[in-house]
Amino acid sequence: MNMGGCILGLVFAVLTACGSSHDAAPAYARAAPNTTSVASAAAIASTPARPPLSPEEKALYREMAKQSLGYLTANWQPNTGLVSATPDWYNTTMWDIGAELLGFHAAKELGLITAGDYDARTRKTLATLERMPLYQNTAFAKLYSTRTGAISSEGRPGWSATDLGRFLVALKILAAREPQYADQLARIAKRMDYSQIVKDGYLQGQLLGSNGKPWTYQEGRIGYEQYAAQGFARWGADVRNALDVHKNAEPVTVMGVPILADKRQQDRLLSEPFILYGIELGMPADVESLAKNVLALEEARYKSDGKMTMVSEDAVAVPPDYFYYYCVYCSGKAFVVENASSGAQVSRPRWVSTKAAFGWNAILPNDYTRAAVQYVANAHDPNRGWATGVMEDTRASTKTFDVNSASVLLEVAFYELRGGRPLIDSATVAP
Repeated sequence: MNMGGCILGLVFAVLTACGSSHDAAPAYARAAPNTTSVASAAAIASTPARPPLSPEEKALYREMAKQSLGYLTANWQPNTGLVSATPDWYNTTMWDIGAELLGFHAAKELGLITAGDYDARTRKTLATLERMPLYQNTAFAKLYSTRTGAISSEGRPGWSATDLGRFLVALKILAAREPQYADQLARIAKRMDYSQIVKDGYLQGQLLGSNGKPWTYQEGRIGYEQYAAQGFARWGADVRNALDVHKNAEPVTVMGVPILADKRQQDRLLSEPFILYGIELGMPADVESLAKNVLALEEARYKSDGKMTMVSEDAVAVPPDYFYYYCVYCSGKAFVVENASSGAQVSRPRWVSTKAAFGWNAILPNDYTRAAVQYVANAHDPNRGWATGVMEDTRASTKTFDVNSASVLLEVAFYELRGGRPLIDSATVAP
Protein backbone atom coordinates (compact mmCIF):
# COMPACT_ATOMS: atom_id res chain seq x y z
CA MET A 1 0.00 0.00 0.00
CA ASN A 2 1.31 3.48 -0.80
CA MET A 3 1.98 6.16 1.86
CA GLY A 4 -1.32 7.91 1.06
CA GLY A 5 -3.24 4.68 1.69
CA CYS A 6 -1.52 4.23 5.06
CA ILE A 7 -2.28 7.74 6.31
CA LEU A 8 -5.84 7.80 5.01
CA GLY A 9 -6.37 4.31 6.38
CA LEU A 10 -5.63 5.72 9.83
CA VAL A 11 -8.23 8.43 9.33
CA PHE A 12 -10.76 5.88 8.11
CA ALA A 13 -10.30 4.06 11.41
CA VAL A 14 -11.76 7.16 13.05
CA LEU A 15 -14.95 6.57 11.12
CA THR A 16 -15.32 2.92 12.02
CA ALA A 17 -13.69 2.32 15.42
CA CYS A 18 -15.02 3.32 18.82
CA GLY A 19 -12.79 4.92 21.42
CA SER A 20 -9.86 5.51 19.07
CA SER A 21 -7.12 7.80 20.36
CA HIS A 22 -5.65 10.53 18.17
CA ASP A 23 -3.43 12.30 20.66
CA ALA A 24 -0.14 11.39 19.03
CA ALA A 25 1.15 13.86 16.45
CA PRO A 26 1.72 12.40 12.98
CA ALA A 27 5.20 11.15 12.27
CA TYR A 28 6.75 13.58 9.85
CA ALA A 29 10.39 14.39 9.16
CA ARG A 30 11.27 18.09 9.38
CA ALA A 31 13.36 18.42 6.26
CA ALA A 32 13.73 21.63 4.27
CA PRO A 33 10.56 22.48 2.32
CA ASN A 34 10.46 21.97 -1.41
CA THR A 35 9.65 25.32 -3.03
CA THR A 36 8.86 26.43 -6.54
CA SER A 37 9.84 29.81 -7.96
CA VAL A 38 6.97 32.18 -8.71
CA ALA A 39 9.09 34.75 -10.49
CA SER A 40 7.44 34.04 -13.83
CA ALA A 41 4.47 32.30 -15.33
CA ALA A 42 6.66 29.62 -16.84
CA ALA A 43 4.99 26.25 -17.24
CA ILE A 44 5.38 23.79 -14.40
CA ALA A 45 6.68 20.32 -15.16
CA SER A 46 3.88 17.83 -15.62
CA THR A 47 2.72 16.16 -12.42
CA PRO A 48 3.30 12.39 -12.44
CA ALA A 49 0.23 10.26 -13.05
CA ARG A 50 -1.84 9.77 -9.92
CA PRO A 51 -1.67 6.26 -8.47
CA PRO A 52 -5.04 4.53 -8.16
CA LEU A 53 -6.82 4.98 -4.84
CA SER A 54 -6.45 2.18 -2.32
CA PRO A 55 -9.61 0.47 -1.02
CA GLU A 56 -9.14 2.36 2.26
CA GLU A 57 -8.97 5.69 0.46
CA LYS A 58 -12.09 4.95 -1.56
CA ALA A 59 -13.93 3.99 1.60
CA LEU A 60 -12.78 7.14 3.40
CA TYR A 61 -13.86 9.47 0.61
CA ARG A 62 -17.23 7.82 0.15
CA GLU A 63 -17.94 7.97 3.89
CA MET A 64 -16.74 11.58 4.05
CA ALA A 65 -19.03 12.51 1.17
CA LYS A 66 -21.98 10.71 2.74
CA GLN A 67 -21.56 12.49 6.04
CA SER A 68 -20.98 15.86 4.40
CA LEU A 69 -24.18 15.41 2.41
CA GLY A 70 -25.89 14.96 5.76
CA TYR A 71 -25.21 18.62 6.57
CA LEU A 72 -26.69 19.79 3.26
CA THR A 73 -29.87 17.74 3.56
CA ALA A 74 -30.41 18.57 7.26
CA ASN A 75 -30.08 22.31 6.65
CA TRP A 76 -31.79 22.51 3.24
CA GLN A 77 -34.81 24.81 3.40
CA PRO A 78 -37.71 23.38 1.36
CA ASN A 79 -39.33 26.76 0.69
CA THR A 80 -36.27 28.07 -1.16
CA GLY A 81 -33.89 25.18 -1.86
CA LEU A 82 -31.16 27.10 -0.04
CA VAL A 83 -28.92 25.58 2.63
CA SER A 84 -28.32 27.58 5.80
CA ALA A 85 -24.70 28.60 6.26
CA THR A 86 -24.65 27.20 9.81
CA PRO A 87 -27.28 25.09 11.56
CA ASP A 88 -28.65 27.88 13.75
CA TRP A 89 -28.30 30.79 11.33
CA TYR A 90 -30.85 30.88 8.51
CA ASN A 91 -28.83 32.92 6.05
CA THR A 92 -26.47 32.24 3.17
CA THR A 93 -24.08 34.03 0.84
CA MET A 94 -23.66 33.68 -2.90
CA TRP A 95 -20.34 31.93 -2.18
CA ASP A 96 -22.20 29.35 -0.13
CA ILE A 97 -24.95 28.94 -2.73
CA GLY A 98 -22.26 28.11 -5.28
CA ALA A 99 -20.82 25.61 -2.82
CA GLU A 100 -24.24 24.07 -2.23
CA LEU A 101 -24.88 23.61 -5.95
CA LEU A 102 -21.58 21.80 -6.44
CA GLY A 103 -22.00 19.77 -3.27
CA PHE A 104 -25.34 18.33 -4.36
CA HIS A 105 -23.96 17.70 -7.86
CA ALA A 106 -21.06 15.72 -6.36
CA ALA A 107 -23.47 13.76 -4.16
CA LYS A 108 -25.60 12.78 -7.14
CA GLU A 109 -22.59 11.74 -9.21
CA LEU A 110 -21.34 9.61 -6.30
CA GLY A 111 -24.69 7.85 -6.08
CA LEU A 112 -25.55 9.27 -2.66
CA ILE A 113 -28.86 10.75 -3.82
CA THR A 114 -31.09 9.65 -6.66
CA ALA A 115 -31.34 11.54 -9.92
CA GLY A 116 -34.95 12.38 -9.05
CA ASP A 117 -34.08 13.81 -5.64
CA TYR A 118 -31.21 15.80 -7.13
CA ASP A 119 -33.45 17.18 -9.86
CA ALA A 120 -36.16 18.25 -7.41
CA ARG A 121 -33.68 19.99 -5.12
CA THR A 122 -31.81 21.68 -7.96
CA ARG A 123 -34.94 22.95 -9.68
CA LYS A 124 -36.16 24.42 -6.39
CA THR A 125 -32.86 26.21 -5.85
CA LEU A 126 -32.69 27.51 -9.42
CA ALA A 127 -36.29 28.74 -9.29
CA THR A 128 -35.41 30.75 -6.18
CA LEU A 129 -32.31 32.16 -7.89
CA GLU A 130 -34.43 33.33 -10.81
CA ARG A 131 -36.72 35.36 -8.58
CA MET A 132 -34.50 36.48 -5.68
CA PRO A 133 -34.24 40.28 -5.53
CA LEU A 134 -30.99 41.85 -6.67
CA TYR A 135 -29.24 44.57 -4.73
CA GLN A 136 -29.91 47.91 -6.48
CA ASN A 137 -31.21 45.85 -9.44
CA THR A 138 -27.57 45.15 -10.25
CA ALA A 139 -26.17 42.07 -8.53
CA PHE A 140 -27.06 39.33 -6.09
CA ALA A 141 -26.69 40.70 -2.58
CA LYS A 142 -24.15 39.73 0.08
CA LEU A 143 -26.62 37.86 2.26
CA TYR A 144 -30.01 36.17 1.79
CA SER A 145 -32.51 34.51 4.10
CA THR A 146 -32.60 30.78 3.42
CA ARG A 147 -36.21 30.64 4.63
CA THR A 148 -37.64 33.29 2.29
CA GLY A 149 -35.02 34.04 -0.37
CA ALA A 150 -35.24 37.74 0.52
CA ILE A 151 -32.18 39.93 1.07
CA SER A 152 -31.27 39.43 4.71
CA SER A 153 -31.50 42.32 7.13
CA GLU A 154 -28.60 40.88 9.13
CA GLY A 155 -25.84 41.67 6.65
CA ARG A 156 -24.35 44.95 5.49
CA PRO A 157 -26.17 45.98 2.30
CA GLY A 158 -24.21 45.52 -0.90
CA TRP A 159 -22.65 42.84 -3.06
CA SER A 160 -19.39 40.89 -3.00
CA ALA A 161 -17.73 40.35 -6.38
CA THR A 162 -15.61 37.57 -4.84
CA ASP A 163 -18.69 35.67 -3.71
CA LEU A 164 -20.33 36.26 -7.07
CA GLY A 165 -17.27 34.87 -8.84
CA ARG A 166 -17.42 31.62 -6.88
CA PHE A 167 -21.16 31.43 -7.62
CA LEU A 168 -20.55 31.95 -11.33
CA VAL A 169 -17.89 29.20 -11.38
CA ALA A 170 -20.50 26.83 -9.95
CA LEU A 171 -23.10 27.88 -12.54
CA LYS A 172 -20.64 27.26 -15.36
CA ILE A 173 -19.64 23.82 -14.04
CA LEU A 174 -23.29 22.80 -13.77
CA ALA A 175 -24.03 24.15 -17.25
CA ALA A 176 -21.24 21.94 -18.59
CA ARG A 177 -21.97 18.81 -16.58
CA GLU A 178 -25.77 19.11 -16.17
CA PRO A 179 -26.89 20.42 -19.59
CA GLN A 180 -30.59 19.94 -18.76
CA TYR A 181 -30.29 23.09 -16.62
CA ALA A 182 -28.03 25.07 -18.97
CA ASP A 183 -30.66 27.53 -20.22
CA GLN A 184 -31.92 28.30 -16.74
CA LEU A 185 -28.37 28.67 -15.41
CA ALA A 186 -27.61 31.14 -18.20
CA ARG A 187 -30.71 33.18 -17.35
CA ILE A 188 -29.61 33.36 -13.72
CA ALA A 189 -26.06 34.39 -14.64
CA LYS A 190 -27.39 37.06 -17.01
CA ARG A 191 -29.65 38.65 -14.40
CA MET A 192 -26.72 40.75 -13.19
CA ASP A 193 -25.47 44.00 -14.70
CA TYR A 194 -21.83 43.18 -15.36
CA SER A 195 -21.06 46.73 -16.46
CA GLN A 196 -21.43 47.74 -12.80
CA ILE A 197 -19.48 44.80 -11.33
CA VAL A 198 -16.53 44.82 -13.74
CA LYS A 199 -14.58 47.95 -14.64
CA ASP A 200 -11.25 48.27 -16.43
CA GLY A 201 -10.72 44.53 -16.24
CA TYR A 202 -11.13 44.39 -12.44
CA LEU A 203 -13.90 43.22 -10.12
CA GLN A 204 -15.94 45.80 -8.23
CA GLY A 205 -17.73 45.31 -4.93
CA GLN A 206 -20.27 47.64 -3.43
CA LEU A 207 -21.38 48.40 0.14
CA LEU A 208 -23.70 50.93 1.66
CA GLY A 209 -21.49 53.61 3.17
CA SER A 210 -21.88 55.22 6.58
CA ASN A 211 -23.37 58.26 4.83
CA GLY A 212 -26.16 56.11 3.42
CA LYS A 213 -24.75 56.23 -0.11
CA PRO A 214 -23.39 53.26 -2.11
CA TRP A 215 -19.61 52.88 -2.04
CA THR A 216 -18.04 51.01 -4.96
CA TYR A 217 -14.48 49.72 -4.73
CA GLN A 218 -12.05 47.42 -6.51
CA GLU A 219 -12.43 44.00 -4.89
CA GLY A 220 -10.05 41.07 -4.75
CA ARG A 221 -6.42 40.41 -3.93
CA ILE A 222 -3.96 37.82 -5.23
CA GLY A 223 -5.42 34.33 -4.90
CA TYR A 224 -9.09 35.05 -4.40
CA GLU A 225 -9.04 37.59 -7.23
CA GLN A 226 -7.87 35.13 -9.91
CA TYR A 227 -10.27 32.38 -8.85
CA ALA A 228 -13.29 34.71 -8.67
CA ALA A 229 -12.38 36.31 -12.00
CA GLN A 230 -12.58 32.89 -13.64
CA GLY A 231 -16.29 32.82 -12.85
CA PHE A 232 -16.86 36.17 -14.56
CA ALA A 233 -14.61 35.32 -17.50
CA ARG A 234 -16.46 32.09 -18.20
CA TRP A 235 -19.69 34.06 -18.56
CA GLY A 236 -18.09 36.52 -21.00
CA ALA A 237 -16.91 39.40 -18.79
CA ASP A 238 -13.62 41.15 -19.58
CA VAL A 239 -11.63 40.62 -16.38
CA ARG A 240 -8.19 40.36 -17.95
CA ASN A 241 -6.47 42.39 -15.21
CA ALA A 242 -8.08 40.45 -12.39
CA LEU A 243 -7.03 37.16 -14.01
CA ASP A 244 -3.36 38.18 -14.18
CA VAL A 245 -1.69 36.95 -10.99
CA HIS A 246 1.41 39.07 -11.71
CA LYS A 247 -0.37 42.33 -12.54
CA ASN A 248 -0.20 43.65 -8.98
CA ALA A 249 2.35 41.24 -7.54
CA GLU A 250 5.39 42.04 -5.48
CA PRO A 251 7.71 39.08 -4.76
CA VAL A 252 8.51 38.54 -1.08
CA THR A 253 10.23 35.72 0.76
CA VAL A 254 8.89 34.32 4.03
CA MET A 255 10.76 31.56 5.89
CA GLY A 256 12.84 31.02 2.77
CA VAL A 257 9.79 30.51 0.56
CA PRO A 258 9.07 32.95 -2.30
CA ILE A 259 5.45 34.10 -2.51
CA LEU A 260 3.62 37.04 -4.04
CA ALA A 261 2.48 39.99 -1.97
CA ASP A 262 -0.07 42.41 -3.40
CA LYS A 263 1.11 45.94 -4.22
CA ARG A 264 -2.38 47.19 -3.39
CA GLN A 265 -1.87 45.98 0.21
CA GLN A 266 -4.61 44.30 2.24
CA ASP A 267 -3.27 40.91 1.13
CA ARG A 268 -5.33 37.86 2.00
CA LEU A 269 -3.23 34.94 0.82
CA LEU A 270 -4.46 31.58 2.08
CA SER A 271 -5.38 28.08 0.92
CA GLU A 272 -9.04 28.34 -0.09
CA PRO A 273 -9.01 29.88 -3.58
CA PHE A 274 -6.15 27.71 -4.81
CA ILE A 275 -7.81 24.51 -3.63
CA LEU A 276 -11.12 25.42 -5.28
CA TYR A 277 -9.37 26.58 -8.46
CA GLY A 278 -7.54 23.26 -8.71
CA ILE A 279 -10.47 21.00 -7.88
CA GLU A 280 -13.08 22.79 -9.97
CA LEU A 281 -11.26 24.17 -13.00
CA GLY A 282 -7.60 23.19 -12.95
CA MET A 283 -5.01 25.90 -12.37
CA PRO A 284 -2.89 27.57 -15.08
CA ALA A 285 0.85 27.25 -14.59
CA ASP A 286 1.46 30.64 -12.97
CA VAL A 287 -1.33 30.21 -10.41
CA GLU A 288 -0.27 26.63 -9.68
CA SER A 289 3.28 27.80 -9.10
CA LEU A 290 2.08 30.24 -6.45
CA ALA A 291 -0.22 27.58 -4.97
CA LYS A 292 2.72 25.22 -4.52
CA ASN A 293 4.59 27.88 -2.60
CA VAL A 294 1.60 28.75 -0.43
CA LEU A 295 1.54 25.11 0.58
CA ALA A 296 5.33 25.05 0.96
CA LEU A 297 5.15 28.03 3.31
CA GLU A 298 2.57 26.27 5.47
CA GLU A 299 4.95 23.32 5.60
CA ALA A 300 7.90 25.61 6.40
CA ARG A 301 6.11 26.98 9.45
CA TYR A 302 5.55 23.44 10.72
CA LYS A 303 9.18 22.59 10.20
CA SER A 304 10.26 25.76 11.98
CA ASP A 305 7.80 25.92 14.89
CA GLY A 306 6.36 22.42 15.10
CA LYS A 307 2.83 23.75 14.52
CA MET A 308 0.76 21.84 11.98
CA THR A 309 -0.38 24.55 9.56
CA MET A 310 -3.32 24.38 7.16
CA VAL A 311 -4.75 27.88 6.97
CA SER A 312 -7.95 28.97 5.29
CA GLU A 313 -11.24 30.77 5.83
CA ASP A 314 -13.61 29.01 8.19
CA ALA A 315 -16.48 29.31 10.57
CA VAL A 316 -15.09 28.82 14.09
CA ALA A 317 -17.41 29.17 17.07
CA VAL A 318 -15.26 31.75 18.86
CA PRO A 319 -16.90 35.12 19.59
CA PRO A 320 -17.28 37.80 18.57
CA ASP A 321 -17.05 37.11 14.83
CA TYR A 322 -17.45 33.33 14.46
CA PHE A 323 -15.85 33.49 10.99
CA TYR A 324 -12.15 34.14 10.42
CA TYR A 325 -9.42 34.24 7.79
CA TYR A 326 -6.17 32.52 8.79
CA CYS A 327 -3.55 33.60 6.27
CA VAL A 328 -0.07 32.65 5.21
CA TYR A 329 0.22 36.36 4.37
CA CYS A 330 -2.36 38.98 5.31
CA SER A 331 -1.84 42.74 5.14
CA GLY A 332 1.92 42.37 4.91
CA LYS A 333 2.27 39.92 7.82
CA ALA A 334 2.82 36.17 7.86
CA PHE A 335 0.48 33.73 9.63
CA VAL A 336 -2.02 36.15 11.07
CA VAL A 337 -5.74 35.74 11.72
CA GLU A 338 -8.22 38.37 10.59
CA ASN A 339 -11.86 38.64 11.56
CA ALA A 340 -14.41 38.72 8.79
CA SER A 341 -16.34 41.79 9.86
CA SER A 342 -13.58 44.41 9.90
CA GLY A 343 -10.41 42.69 8.73
CA ALA A 344 -8.81 43.47 12.09
CA GLN A 345 -6.04 41.12 13.16
CA VAL A 346 -6.81 39.00 16.21
CA SER A 347 -4.71 36.62 18.29
CA ARG A 348 -7.21 33.77 18.20
CA PRO A 349 -8.63 31.41 17.12
CA ARG A 350 -5.84 29.44 15.47
CA TRP A 351 -6.98 26.21 13.92
CA VAL A 352 -5.98 23.59 11.34
CA SER A 353 -8.60 23.63 8.58
CA THR A 354 -10.24 20.34 7.65
CA LYS A 355 -11.06 21.35 4.09
CA ALA A 356 -7.59 22.82 3.61
CA ALA A 357 -5.95 19.57 4.73
CA PHE A 358 -8.11 17.38 2.51
CA GLY A 359 -8.08 19.93 -0.32
CA TRP A 360 -4.30 20.29 -0.51
CA ASN A 361 -3.96 16.52 -0.25
CA ALA A 362 -6.25 16.21 -3.26
CA ILE A 363 -4.53 18.66 -5.61
CA LEU A 364 -0.89 18.64 -4.41
CA PRO A 365 -0.45 15.49 -2.33
CA ASN A 366 2.80 14.93 -0.46
CA ASP A 367 3.97 13.61 2.90
CA TYR A 368 3.04 16.88 4.61
CA THR A 369 -0.54 16.96 3.29
CA ARG A 370 -0.98 13.33 4.32
CA ALA A 371 0.26 14.19 7.81
CA ALA A 372 -2.20 17.10 7.90
CA VAL A 373 -5.10 14.83 6.98
CA GLN A 374 -4.16 12.60 9.90
CA TYR A 375 -3.83 15.64 12.18
CA VAL A 376 -7.43 16.79 11.61
CA ALA A 377 -8.90 13.39 12.47
CA ASN A 378 -10.44 14.78 15.68
CA ALA A 379 -12.59 17.10 13.54
CA HIS A 380 -14.70 14.06 12.72
CA ASP A 381 -17.97 13.63 14.63
CA PRO A 382 -19.73 10.29 14.01
CA ASN A 383 -23.14 11.98 14.17
CA ARG A 384 -22.50 15.36 12.51
CA GLY A 385 -19.70 14.70 10.04
CA TRP A 386 -16.59 16.84 9.77
CA ALA A 387 -16.15 20.05 11.74
CA THR A 388 -14.29 22.96 10.18
CA GLY A 389 -11.03 21.94 11.82
CA VAL A 390 -9.10 21.29 15.00
CA MET A 391 -7.43 23.81 17.26
CA GLU A 392 -3.79 24.29 16.37
CA ASP A 393 -2.31 23.56 19.81
CA THR A 394 -4.76 21.14 21.40
CA ARG A 395 -6.13 19.27 18.37
CA ALA A 396 -9.59 19.68 19.89
CA SER A 397 -12.37 19.93 17.31
CA THR A 398 -13.72 23.38 16.49
CA LYS A 399 -17.15 21.74 16.89
CA THR A 400 -18.33 24.09 14.16
CA PHE A 401 -20.20 22.76 11.13
CA ASP A 402 -21.11 24.76 8.05
CA VAL A 403 -22.22 24.51 4.45
CA ASN A 404 -18.86 25.59 3.05
CA SER A 405 -16.81 22.84 4.68
CA ALA A 406 -19.45 20.19 3.95
CA SER A 407 -19.67 21.19 0.29
CA VAL A 408 -15.91 21.44 -0.26
CA LEU A 409 -15.40 18.01 1.31
CA LEU A 410 -18.02 16.63 -1.08
CA GLU A 411 -16.11 18.24 -3.95
CA VAL A 412 -12.82 16.80 -2.67
CA ALA A 413 -14.29 13.30 -2.44
CA PHE A 414 -15.76 13.60 -5.93
CA TYR A 415 -12.45 14.90 -7.33
CA GLU A 416 -10.46 12.08 -5.72
CA LEU A 417 -12.89 9.36 -6.80
CA ARG A 418 -12.81 10.57 -10.41
CA GLY A 419 -9.05 10.34 -10.65
CA GLY A 420 -8.12 13.91 -9.83
CA ARG A 421 -9.93 15.47 -12.79
CA PRO A 422 -11.34 19.01 -12.35
CA LEU A 423 -15.08 19.04 -11.82
CA ILE A 424 -15.73 20.98 -15.01
CA ASP A 425 -14.31 18.08 -17.05
CA SER A 426 -15.98 14.80 -17.87
CA ALA A 427 -14.61 11.85 -15.90
CA THR A 428 -15.66 8.44 -14.59
CA VAL A 429 -16.09 7.82 -10.87
CA ALA A 430 -14.04 4.93 -9.52
CA PRO A 431 -16.14 1.90 -8.47
